[in-house]
Amino acid sequence: MLVEKNPEAISRFLSDESNAIIAGPDSVSAVYFPESEEDIANTVKACLKNEQPMTISGAGTGICGSRVPVKGGIVISMEKMLHASKHEGCRAIIHKGLAGPITIFLDEKNCLAHVPPGISLSELSTALPAKLIYPPDPTETSAFLGGTVATNASGARCFHYGPTRNWIVGLRLVLADGETLEVRRGRWSADENGIINFTSEAGRNYLVRIPDYRMPEVKNAAGLYSKKGMDLIDLFIGSEGILGIVSEMTIKLLSIEKEPISVLAFFRSENDALGFADILRRMKERGILAIEYFDRYSLDFIRPEFPELKPDLGAAILLELNSGSSELLGEVSEHLARFNEVEDWCATTAPDRRNLKEFRHSLPDAVNSYLKLHASYKIGTDFAVPGGHFSEMMDKYRKAGEKFRSRFPRTGAHHVMFGHIGDSHVHFNFITASDEERAYAKDLYLELARAAIALGGTISGEHGVGKKTLLVEGKTIPYIQVMYGEAGVREIARVKRELDPQWLLNAGNIVGYE
Repeated sequence: MLVEKNPEAISRFLSDESNAIIAGPDSVSAVYFPESEEDIANTVKACLKNEQPMTISGAGTGICGSRVPVKGGIVISMEKMLHASKHEGCRAIIHKGLAGPITIFLDEKNCLAHVPPGISLSELSTALPAKLIYPPDPTETSAFLGGTVATNASGARCFHYGPTRNWIVGLRLVLADGETLEVRRGRWSADENGIINFTSEAGRNYLVRIPDYRMPEVKNAAGLYSKKGMDLIDLFIGSEGILGIVSEMTIKLLSIEKEPISVLAFFRSENDALGFADILRRMKERGILAIEYFDRYSLDFIRPEFPELKPDLGAAILLELNSGSSELLGEVSEHLARFNEVEDWCATTAPDRRNLKEFRHSLPDAVNSYLKLHASYKIGTDFAVPGGHFSEMMDKYRKAGEKFRSRFPRTGAHHVMFGHIGDSHVHFNFITASDEERAYAKDLYLELARAAIALGGTISGEHGVGKKTLLVEGKTIPYIQVMYGEAGVREIARVKRELDPQWLLNAGNIVGYE
């Protein structure tokens, strides 16, 4: 197992893609690169003996600081965890990845794959045979699958297929005490008292009581999963690495005959775009796979890359639909006319679909380029609310934008909104240009977070909460506390102590520090 102690090698693990949370350069003593579950277990046992904090790192694509080692100790990087263990009756697939050969085991009969945590989403897509897909399709394709499990990641097609959780049927884990655990969906579940009784491979018994709080009935990536009679596997999915380290996953795949059709529709009026999206939501079960939204400021950011965009556009909707129904496509066309679309770009071939994906992915890049050029700072939401309250939430976003723009009347962008409108989950991003603007934007952000919660929503639809904090009434609190209160934070902390009593594994994630 490679161990790096060189400051230059360590430096790339001191932040994530957001650069919002950064660890000190002298805080980390080494980065470990395990290549097997045994390597992980041995590293964990050594840290346990020395009471040394451990932070797990995926590809670094997160934006909430989950992989940032602010408590020091060591980093355990998963980038060399590239080989799934052999499974009888499965076909081995060897794929040449960026970090070396990758081994997955495919059960084609049951549409399952056993995959290592260090494989990226794009590498998985390339390695799988034609017509087999991994449906969650999170947006950041360079993310490691292990990281997507840790955050219960989702993407555009989650509107139809659901998030990562829905497609994980097995996990292998190394717990905080170095014990290994194989969890298969349906093997262990919570009893009537909320207790899950399970056993490690070496025979060690664990009793864990699930968190005592009620989760919102929306797409959610905030906090530990908790539901009456829940499966043990769901406690680990989305736990942001505070309960164990994923060493292998068994994922469900889907066989498709034809690739979906993508349509990017442009509107002069925001209300027309929102009305069109609302109609599409009702057609979900008929084969609408994804519905994405871009406000007019989003289109302004993208326009330099796509100069063919018409001027004075109010909004755009990008949708994917099942290509097997010409009737569905015809009905979508009728609704486009009903809601006064200006034009649409339709993609039925692989190259055209890639072009529309590039359109979607170009927006975050364009925003980040703008921020660097103007020395600006982004404060973005990740709220999702019940569909019946989405129009109310949109109104609150508009008013927050108006307040911010009115308070700081300057040239340049003030805010931009885009995202997974099918799940009533859009990202409202304040674009701030000074410390004073950032302070005011944070106040408005807290107002919006409380509004989303009051409407039955969540503070995180897909990013997780990581090490984010908020200043509330002069006190810095874990971000999750805004949603579940102090009692909820204590419940999550209790579960962590039951599995990690020394508080060494990914300290600071979700509930802050002990």
